[in-house]
Amino acid sequence: MKLESNIFKNNDRTVIVVNKILNDLTVMKFDDKKELLKLAHRVKKLRTEKGVTQEEAYNDTGIHFGRIEQGKRDASYTTLLKISSYFGLSLNNFFDKGF
Repeated sequence: MKLESNIFKNNDRTVIVVNKILNDLTVMKFDDKKELLKLAHRVKKLRTEKGVTQEEAYNDTGIHFGRIEQGKRDASYTTLLKISSYFGLSLNNFFDKGF
């Protein structure tokens, strides 16, 4: 930390750039979390409409729905394909209906 303070004191432009980067990262983190929560709500809604528990969905797909539904896990493309297929939706329809 002390080294960073000395660098910042010696170069005001560095401070501005670092602050800009940190602000951008904070915004990205917030936006990412917001998107994960949208995904979480969508998956949970579809699962409950289908009338299956998280355990049943896991047994059927091998996907841990709980972590996705809590917004703690980002889903890969292949996971999203499996989830949308499980609910009888194309990936386009998965995102169109509810996002």
